[in-house]
Amino acid sequence: MNYQELLQSPIIPPQIVALTQKASSNMVPVLIQGEQGTGKELIAKLIHYTGDWKSYRFLKMDCRIMTKDTFQASLSELLKETEGGETPATVYLKEVGYLGKESQLKLLELIEDGVLQTNGEKKVIKNIRFISSSSEDLKEKAAQGKFLEDLYYQLSTLSIFVPPLRDRTDEIPKIAQYILEEYSKRMRLKKVAISNDVLSLLESYWWPGNLRELEHVVIRGAVYSDGETLKEKDLFFRQEEERTSFSSFLKKSDVKPPLPKERGFSGEEDTPSLSAFLIELVHRIKNPLVSIKAFTQLLREKFNDPEFRNQYYRVVTEDIDRIDSLLNGFLNYIKINTPIEKRNTVHGVLDDVLKRHDPQLKDKQIKVFKRYEEGLPETIVHEEQLRYIFDSILQYAISSVPPNGSIGFLTKSSNTHKKTPVERALSNGEKGQIEIVVVFTGYKREGEPLRNVLGIPVPPQEEKIELELRLLKEIIQKNRGMMKFEVDEKKPRTLISLSFPIERRKVIYYPSAES
Repeated sequence: MNYQELLQSPIIPPQIVALTQKASSNMVPVLIQGEQGTGKELIAKLIHYTGDWKSYRFLKMDCRIMTKDTFQASLSELLKETEGGETPATVYLKEVGYLGKESQLKLLELIEDGVLQTNGEKKVIKNIRFISSSSEDLKEKAAQGKFLEDLYYQLSTLSIFVPPLRDRTDEIPKIAQYILEEYSKRMRLKKVAISNDVLSLLESYWWPGNLRELEHVVIRGAVYSDGETLKEKDLFFRQEEERTSFSSFLKKSDVKPPLPKERGFSGEEDTPSLSAFLIELVHRIKNPLVSIKAFTQLLREKFNDPEFRNQYYRVVTEDIDRIDSLLNGFLNYIKINTPIEKRNTVHGVLDDVLKRHDPQLKDKQIKVFKRYEEGLPETIVHEEQLRYIFDSILQYAISSVPPNGSIGFLTKSSNTHKKTPVERALSNGEKGQIEIVVVFTGYKREGEPLRNVLGIPVPPQEEKIELELRLLKEIIQKNRGMMKFEVDEKKPRTLISLSFPIERRKVIYYPSAES
């Protein structure tokens, strides 16, 4: 990567280019602050790779996952990699605000005195340059006693603030075009241009995920595009399923997807729902409130009059919290009043049951194969009854399958009008049937017939089905379904076939306010 070219690219905010160059020309610690996804790590790499130490190591430590012990171990590894500091290196401390108090003290000692204590032995480290980043206001954390003040001042000898993308609206077209061109080279994409309609959409969005989200949208849109120009329809890369804020924004902007899909229950397929509009309205208000609050915290220390400063901070913060609480309540109101169509229940329950039995499957090294019909209709059987049925069948199958065996699941649906008259009669006039086939290697050997053991006459046809499965058959028949059980001793293989009536109505539910 050519970092000198990148430094002058649209990706880097023009107002911080000079600061980045200044930081690269010396070895003082640098603190880079900004929201998630603004490119703080990229700025750190620019400082390192455009400076005098560009031929030396750039080492990253993610403080979000650092405990006291792992931080100590990482510093010890740093000592080895730099040969005790004989080899110069830049250490990038990602999200340094996540470090615990003991780790902060260890880092402060290292920066101030150049000393690292390991296993009771103090070792001097030199030629280490620290660059830190934080998406939190470290000065505010220090004022609250959550971050060592001395460490904050040591890390922020030179401070760089990376603005959010919503503050760079005029730069978004150039940034998007640059991203597309760079990734076209790397991924062999043919897209080299972005339509004006797409650029207008990108400028209108507020980008809560900042550069990272913009890159995601542009590149995935380019992958899904059929032409050499990125168009509005290319932005609908399965956005319906992803339910992102960007997909809701597209709906609100009245952008049409490439293929018509069912939307809601009103029958107005091309008109964004009122709920989607209101949800995005809430997000449009909430995102600026977060920024206002953050900047208010930054400005608090700049007021000369302490009494005025504290009063201003208290009033603004309380107002923002009150509005935020109101919007949360409004958002919950929208959720509990927006019906969602229930879909894919059979597959969802089956996958949950498989996940629960995963340890047993792994223990016997049983391979699982699935062939699901896409868009399988809902069934009249309640999902808890389905869970019991699938769970019982899977327990039976696992106990029957030999080690290194296999279990397969197949689902499909069939319409009544395609059946024979006999099948239609058996289906009790239902709209159609869902069929679930479970086939697995091996079989259970039959024990002594039940009537011989208890002296109770049992119809011969019932003896063909194992005792464990008879309760299931009863539940299935009560739900107007059928179950078939077949054993092929030559292969050997067992097949269990289930069929359930398709639900006639469209089933809906309302999401919880807490979800």
